[in-house]
Amino acid sequence: MIRATFTSLLSHKLRLLLSAMAVVLGVMSVAGAFVLTNTLSRSYKAMFSTAYESIDVSVSAPPKVDTGYYSAPTTIPATVLDQLRAVPGAANVTGAVSSVDGARVVGRDGKVVTSFGAPRFGVNWTGDDPYVTMQTGRGPRADDEVAINGGLAKATGYGVGDRIDVLTLQPRQTFTVVGVFGYYGNRDSLAGETMVAFTTPVAQRLLIAAPNSFTSIDLRAAPGVTQQQLRDRVVAALGSGYQVKTGEQLAAAAGDELDQGLRFFSYVLLGFAFVSLFVGVFLILNTFSIIVAQRTRELALLRAMGASRAQVVGSVQTEAVVVGLVSSVVGLSGSAGQAGYAASKSGLVGFSRSLARELGSRGITSNVVAPGFVDTDMTADLSDARKAAIRESIPLGRTASPEEVAAVIAFLAQDDASYVTGAVLPVDGGLGMGH
Repeated sequence: MIRATFTSLLSHKLRLLLSAMAVVLGVMSVAGAFVLTNTLSRSYKAMFSTAYESIDVSVSAPPKVDTGYYSAPTTIPATVLDQLRAVPGAANVTGAVSSVDGARVVGRDGKVVTSFGAPRFGVNWTGDDPYVTMQTGRGPRADDEVAINGGLAKATGYGVGDRIDVLTLQPRQTFTVVGVFGYYGNRDSLAGETMVAFTTPVAQRLLIAAPNSFTSIDLRAAPGVTQQQLRDRVVAALGSGYQVKTGEQLAAAAGDELDQGLRFFSYVLLGFAFVSLFVGVFLILNTFSIIVAQRTRELALLRAMGASRAQVVGSVQTEAVVVGLVSSVVGLSGSAGQAGYAASKSGLVGFSRSLARELGSRGITSNVVAPGFVDTDMTADLSDARKAAIRESIPLGRTASPEEVAAVIAFLAQDDASYVTGAVLPVDGGLGMGH
């Protein structure tokens, strides 16, 4: 009977293709949602680990109203800085002034530069961070000088010697760019943020309106002193009035807050995935109902040849199990990059179009850019034969570069594209024409 079941499957492959595709797409969407959010989480947690690697212990004052990462900073008097310099095992003590969205640069077009959700940091320049590298110029020394990160320089076209306007707690002020800095590993930014660095007195006045104060104090331990040992000594010196965390604790806390934000994004993707699965259930049910009706004579012949009712019903159920199992395996394994694409395609398209309808009245546009085969570290792992086969299927006969995808995104962010919303723009060389 099992042999007859598999023979029936092989002789009617096309009629089960639609059911198989419904299962494949549903499983891909669910798997892709988890893969995409987990990949983002790992990437940003690695970034936080790098960002806090130069900090062994950080001291900050508890926020008056705790709203998470974007809490208004509470200041620490400069006298605490002098007190911490006397802590045994502290090799370097630096006062930091930072405001998450405190420095908004005005672009050449007269509009405030956006960062698509990433923070627009204002900080004081210390020059003590080994993971910050100066790309051109130098750090600010005078009150009318600033340094900007490479991400902001590329987004605006500003460079050393240019005059820029910056919005802070004070009215719009003009500064001269004297340096452009980056980060360890030739990065222009850590996560798409923009950053403007002032001298410490100017940062205290413009970002926190508190002269001779800091938002945090960072310590580096002397050789042979662990982060936990230095933290315990700092707590003993300051008491319980301040938040004292190790660099590892800071990275973990930032990662936890990121996970909370990604959890909502994951729920959105999973919502679309479960909708596709729900629709697929009815599709599969109808397909198998039609199949059973069409196979009445075949099933009757099996009964006439001695098959019991349980065996006939079991054969149909076996076909359903085989289709579901094989399709689920295909949906979970697939090919390189398939899960991430399925998640973004099924979830982001619907999410973007919903945003386009809800926010269009406010002049906010929402679009999806759908890249095809792009030269990235992920696609570099594919075999040469696989790459050649993909290139043959692309009408333009070549793969895309990240710069070509970025150019489309940059266009959508310009005023010239202000009437484009709710759209899906393929950047795939014609590979997916019509989708």
